[in-house]
Formats: sequence, C-alpha cells, structure tokens
Amino acid sequence: MNGDVRSYTTAPLSEFLGSHIYELLDIPVHETLLGIYQEKVVVACCDFLNYGEVLIDYNAIKNNFDGTLEKKLESFSSSKENYVEIEEVRLLLKENEYFKNIPEIKNRFWDMFVIDAFINNNDRNPGNWGLIYDEKTDTLRMSLVYDNGASFNNKLTDEKINKILSNEVSMQNSFYNSRICAFMNNDKLINPLKLIESKSIPELNEAIIRIVPKIDMPKIKDFINDIPNNYQDYAIISDLQKEFYLKSLEYGYKNILLPTYEILAK
Repeated sequence: MNGDVRSYTTAPLSEFLGSHIYELLDIPVHETLLGIYQEKVVVACCDFLNYGEVLIDYNAIKNNFDGTLEKKLESFSSSKENYVEIEEVRLLLKENEYFKNIPEIKNRFWDMFVIDAFINNNDRNPGNWGLIYDEKTDTLRMSLVYDNGASFNNKLTDEKINKILSNEVSMQNSFYNSRICAFMNNDKLINPLKLIESKSIPELNEAIIRIVPKIDMPKIKDFINDIPNNYQDYAIISDLQKEFYLKSLEYGYKNILLPTYEILAK
C-alpha cells in the first residue's frame, strides 16, 4: 500500500544522512543506499570487510591489554552499560599496544567525536568503532566509520519536531542543552558540544582545527534538500524533517563549532 512508510524511528534515514555527511567531510565511511523494502524506508549498508578480515571493536581491544594497563584501567569503571569514560579512551589510544601500532586512530576517534556532535549521533558506543584485523597478513588497520543510525534525533515524530521548532527555547534545549553522547566524565554523561566549547582536551582541539574548515554548509544543505520527499508515491522525508535537520546542523556549526575553531585558530 502506497503512502507514508516512515515509522516512529528514522534510523535508516539517519544512517544515510549521517554517513553521507561523513563522506562530505572526507572521512572514510561505509557506503549506504536509501530505498523501500516491504513498504518501509530502509538503508542498505555495504560490507566493507574483505575475505579473511574481522572487525575488532573497542571493547575487544580494551580486553586485550598487557598487565601494565590493568591497574590504570581499574579507575574507569562505569555504572552505565554501553557507556565509556572519555579518559579511559584517551589512555588506551595512547598506551594500548594495538592502538599504538596505528597512531592515526587517535585522530580518527577525535574527528568522529566532532562530527558525531555535529550530526547529533549520540550512540558512538564501544561496540561500533575500532580496527580491522586481516587474518591472512596478521595486520591491523583502521575501520571505516559505520553505524550512524542514531544521528538526528532518530525517534522524533513530526509532532515532536513541530513542538521543538515552535520557539527558541525549545530549539536551544534540543540542539544544545539536552545533547548527550556515549562517553562519560566521572560517571556523568558528557554533552559533546559543551566539551568542545570547553577546549579542555588537546586532542579534541586538534580535531576541531582539522574538521571545521571542511564543513561546507551550503553543500550539506543542498545534499539534504535534494533527497526526494517521495519515491514512487512512498513518503521518504518531509519538508519539516529537512528543516529540523538543517536548523540543528546550523545551530551547532554557527554557535559552537565555528566560534570554538576561531578561538583555537588564533
């Protein structure tokens, strides 16, 4: 039956949008295609692993460490499942033997942190980023970025979006005050935009310098607006959603990312 096939969750659309914004910012990311399957909006994600390759996520890497890190990691226990202390990540990126052999992974992680904050991907948890192990060559390399389906408030209905866009206070709460991510500081969830504003982590500051100049808002706006609202009489995305996504991106860029970059660039 033709009609509105969008559900209460826009995860497939969010995966498509988030992944393509990564692509627009020149970050290696998995390929995605948006389509209709069994009268639902779906996203197809290309398998980026070659034969004999295995994806090793952060959790698996964390659990394979030498004895010198065991004592240091004891202080980073979290009371919340699927969340990780940001200082634990900093420690492992610096001292874990697997990460040390791929020094560029540190930049990739912090670049992801900035872009995830920009697209409001609040679920970059320990299970959806890491390295690729090649069993044939016994080597490790960085994984492409994948799993961006939690971007852009993917469970908002049009009714809730209308309420958010109805006044400046609601928009500021949605676009800034209520932001969270999958990382914590002293067992408290981090607001990624506020952490960026704080300029308290040198590696994050360096990522701001790398990423913000790549953000081309007109190109991103064109990309979102060019997504067809309908496909063969099926509703894919509404004008209201497009407005919400663009206002969210513009708020983060103009009020947090760009001002922070300008300060750091001095």
